Amino acid sequence: MKVKYKNGSLFDGTDFTFEEDDFVTIVVRYWVKKDDDEDDVYYHGFITEFDEEREGFWARLDDGPDKEEFFRFSELEAVIPGDRIPFLAGTTKKI
Repeated sequence: MKVKYKNGSLFDGTDFTFEEDDFVTIVVRYWVKKDDDEDDVYYHGFITEFDEEREGFWARLDDGPDKEEFFRFSELEAVIPGDRIPFLAGTTKKI
């Protein structure tokens, strides 16, 4: 399925190939920043459920394995494989 990420995303309009139980990196803010004072924000976790009506998905995050958080595609910059992190204009392998 094609995904509509937030305005300015490098990944806007790309195919979303992830499924439930996939380990992903959820990029909230990295490439699209308003100020240099803003920190990078991304999470690692497992997709648990898609919500087509709300145009997003639920994920169980590494830093809170007992709770799930909802992410709306239009509020994200990208979802990338969980072994990757954002770096410059692309991604790099997570150490």
